Amino acid sequence: MSLRISIYNEPAGSGIGGSEFVAALLAEALAREHKVDLFHRIRTLTAEKLAANTGTNLDGVELRFVGDETPLQVSRRNPISYYRRSRNALAKLSESYDIFVAIVHNVPPFCHAAKGALIVLFPAAPAPYVTHEGEFNAKRALTHPARYAYQSLMWGRRMAGYQVRTAISDFSRRWTQKFWGIDCEIVYPPVDTNFGRQEKEQIILSVGRFAIEGEGHRKKQEQMLQTFGRMKEKGLTGWEYYSVGGLADSPKHKAYFEKLSSLALASGSRLVSNMGRDQLRNLFERASIFWHAAGYGDDENTQPLFAEHFGISTVEAMAAGCVPVAIKKGGQVEIVEHGVSGFVWETLDELGSYTQRLLSDDALRATMSDAARERAKMFSSESFVENFLTRLLPD
Repeated sequence: MSLRISIYNEPAGSGIGGSEFVAALLAEALAREHKVDLFHRIRTLTAEKLAANTGTNLDGVELRFVGDETPLQVSRRNPISYYRRSRNALAKLSESYDIFVAIVHNVPPFCHAAKGALIVLFPAAPAPYVTHEGEFNAKRALTHPARYAYQSLMWGRRMAGYQVRTAISDFSRRWTQKFWGIDCEIVYPPVDTNFGRQEKEQIILSVGRFAIEGEGHRKKQEQMLQTFGRMKEKGLTGWEYYSVGGLADSPKHKAYFEKLSSLALASGSRLVSNMGRDQLRNLFERASIFWHAAGYGDDENTQPLFAEHFGISTVEAMAAGCVPVAIKKGGQVEIVEHGVSGFVWETLDELGSYTQRLLSDDALRATMSDAARERAKMFSSESFVENFLTRLLPD
């Protein structure tokens, strides 16, 4: 039986990233037998552009732009009116569908479909009366018991519409339980693991957007550039470091990139913005070592948003045979098997020492490269589609 299915990809931005890849793969798989509409919040996005950037076939999938139609902030003095307006906000996403799939950071909208499914990237905002550390604020609840009872009821009804609840990592799962009070199953997101084999070169690579303050978790390019500079000061020769990432077209982003360029020049590194996908794939295949530092210097217990919630670029690197040397935070520890398929580190000195160990031992680097390729297979696109659809369409 053919179903009407709605997929909502909440994140908004100028580029196509991990959540868009998730949405496109699901849409492609479901559209083989069902009618699929894909709602999104990227104004310039088209089905053709999304298909080209994700390597998917979206024939028959209709893309619908949502815009800034966020749930209304209305007065709580009239509970019935508040509930109705909250429930009706973004109702068009799900009310005429059999199945609604929400890919979200923020609190999901009410689900009006017969069946709802959540893919939680990371719960950016906690439920009412939950602190940003994930603790229940009993004092505030007891101060306004009627409001607490009402909002708890509303919250329960909102979440009850989602019978399938998944998170993209154990890190996201734990914080979803703390922030939203719901249990999720882990379904790791899809990663493009189809990389060829080339002769490895003396290249260290990091990949991540050049984000400025206030844009969520930052990739800590400054610290990696400085670490490579210190390694060269200690005598490292023959190796290159490439710091690659997407750069937004704004004065603030350009100023930040200029600052990084000065560090790159001082450390003898290469800083590259907005590299094409084919060029990046080639660089993944040629690079020997991959660095990741998102979350360095941030308290994971009080600022979990600043850690990497999964780590798609790390898996891509491993699939291409790069040995990862990744920070011991967030989803990275679920990807990298320390001492087997890479190393995880806590201090910049450890980042340097683990890297130096790999540079000076060709046999170890080759063994770990093979192990990294094997490890990456469990995060393939095929595994994601199978795991998620088994939960969404069990029959």
